[in-house]
Amino acid sequence: MRYFAMRLITTIFIFAICNLYASALAAEDALEVLPTTAIWVSGALPGQFSVEGNWIWSDEVTQNEAKTHENSLVKGIEAHGFRTDAAARLSQDSKVIQYVKLDVDNMPSGIMLKLFLAADKEIILYWEGDEEAFVELDEYITAWYIGAIPNPGKWTGLEIDFKEFDIEDAELVGMEFIVNNGRVWWGETIIISPVSS
Repeated sequence: MRYFAMRLITTIFIFAICNLYASALAAEDALEVLPTTAIWVSGALPGQFSVEGNWIWSDEVTQNEAKTHENSLVKGIEAHGFRTDAAARLSQDSKVIQYVKLDVDNMPSGIMLKLFLAADKEIILYWEGDEEAFVELDEYITAWYIGAIPNPGKWTGLEIDFKEFDIEDAELVGMEFIVNNGRVWWGETIIISPVSS
């Protein structure tokens, strides 16, 4: 009887240790896939930067109490952008979320984002309405159509998933914000990446 009790206790002890070990492994695996979220642009540009085009900061239209940047109200295509030494690391598991708010009274026909990567590489993406908005641009063929432009009057996050692109490891060094007609307020730029193992 005593021998049986000892074997039972030993079995329970080993079972408990195995469960603890399995739980620890599961927790470790869970930690490896948790994403980190970094705000790259919010009311100011990162690092030492240079701007291109007509860069306009807006104090009237804000997101999370931070000022936004906007394009000027001109007919046709208008662009502004920046490059910085504060590069954001990207992989195929990364996402970039760009928040936009379209002007209800000046609805654009299309919006486009250029992501400038190190080594003079770039990714061009666009959203448009019922009509083609960027067909006259030379780089139209190399641009990725993501979907319809969002509804105006509210903040919308445009999500760029790098699983769609042939990028193993890259650095985001700048962006360009392009509008065809109308006006867009550009809010926070968020970088979501996996935790480094």
